[in-house]
Amino acid sequence: MNEKYLVFTIQKKLYALPSAIIGEVAALERVFPLPLVPGYVKGLINRYSVPYALIDISLLLFNETSGSKKIIVLKEEIDKLALLIDDVTDIADPDTQKIMKIEQETSMAGLVNSYFEWKDGQVFCIDAAEIISRIKRDFEQEP
Repeated sequence: MNEKYLVFTIQKKLYALPSAIIGEVAALERVFPLPLVPGYVKGLINRYSVPYALIDISLLLFNETSGSKKIIVLKEEIDKLALLIDDVTDIADPDTQKIMKIEQETSMAGLVNSYFEWKDGQVFCIDAAEIISRIKRDFEQEP
């Protein structure tokens, strides 16, 4: 059985995350700013009395701030992160044989690890584990 992916847009490009790691998709509400964090960490959001770090994925991928008002909240057991996205477009179930790996050095700041063809375009798979690692590395480097 093929794994399902939530397909969404960031800066008019298609991206996906495995549906197994997604807790919910929601509208962005109040953001509580945090001092002394990397610029792509917009602050904390409150989801059912649980704080999640809000990550501007557009800033990580394209070095452009997102004006987006939608979020993908990762499952709590993955990490307490929410990602700003432009919009959800589809749920895909690509053939696992047709998901192509991408070399890390060449893939959008190392945050995209594969892609697949879906409908009329390419969908890039975001590596949630690499995002988490990047955040941890950046926090360790903060003065």
